[in-house]
Amino acid sequence: MKRKIYIAADGGGTKLELGAVGADGGLLGRVRAEGGINRKTSDEASIEKTVTAALTALEAAVGPFEPLGIAGYLMHNDGIFARLAACPVKEVDEGTLGLYAAGIYGDGVLILSGTGADAYIIKDGGFHIVGGYGAILGDPGSGFAIGRAGINAAIAYAEGRGGPTSLLRLLREKYPSDSLRGSVYGIYASPQTARNVAAFCLQCETAADEGDEAARAIFTQAGHDLSSFALAGMRLYDMPADTPFTFAGGVLLHDLGRAEPLICGALFSDLRAAGVTNFSPPDGTPLDGAVRWIERNLIGKSLRA
Repeated sequence: MKRKIYIAADGGGTKLELGAVGADGGLLGRVRAEGGINRKTSDEASIEKTVTAALTALEAAVGPFEPLGIAGYLMHNDGIFARLAACPVKEVDEGTLGLYAAGIYGDGVLILSGTGADAYIIKDGGFHIVGGYGAILGDPGSGFAIGRAGINAAIAYAEGRGGPTSLLRLLREKYPSDSLRGSVYGIYASPQTARNVAAFCLQCETAADEGDEAARAIFTQAGHDLSSFALAGMRLYDMPADTPFTFAGGVLLHDLGRAEPLICGALFSDLRAAGVTNFSPPDGTPLDGAVRWIERNLIGKSLRA
């Protein structure tokens, strides 16, 4: 007999995580499938492959199941999930999942920095987004923006347009070639160009840890950019200074865990200067946020309702 479960989901540009939630609540198991489900960077066939792989892995982890529904951040792939899992789906915005991951179930502000970046403002049950227009239009404060700035600093140094930086050495090590132009063209070799650029964020961190001033300035600027999203959202939607703040995204959460945060120094300084002091770092992941959302909003109810 198949076990009846809800499926919690958290998708992104590089992965899809699923969790099995018991019909009465409780996380039964979680899995991760590599491959993005972002339509900006992945085609439909690739997205279907990732979703199928994740569903197969989940069944292997918890045994045969009958899904009562799927809820979480699906990156607007509702139709694909509904067809492949043969159940109703509910798209829950990324900001709500991030707030739930921090135990915030009402109004709040979430600052996100992963491959992309933005701020989510939840007020009176509605959500609003500031920033997050994608890599082509900037995404300041994101892993993409950090990686791009680092690559541009390396190029400027090589061409005599900028000051010395170890980022040039790190760029050539990451993309070996006989020439700088060949190294740069290596970034375009993969169809996932935005992810390739964002991945250089790690080299920027290495340079910053070595004391490279150009790299450290890039991270400081990222912190200022992220605070600008959040503070603009507070002004636009008349949020009080004691509104709870939390954080999400691989770049920002990684920085929060460092002995010397590179981004958060500038970010927190800007927020505190504006009177914001109610910080609630997440005690779970966005997938945990999706699990909590299901437990609070779906258990004993129809997803269709």
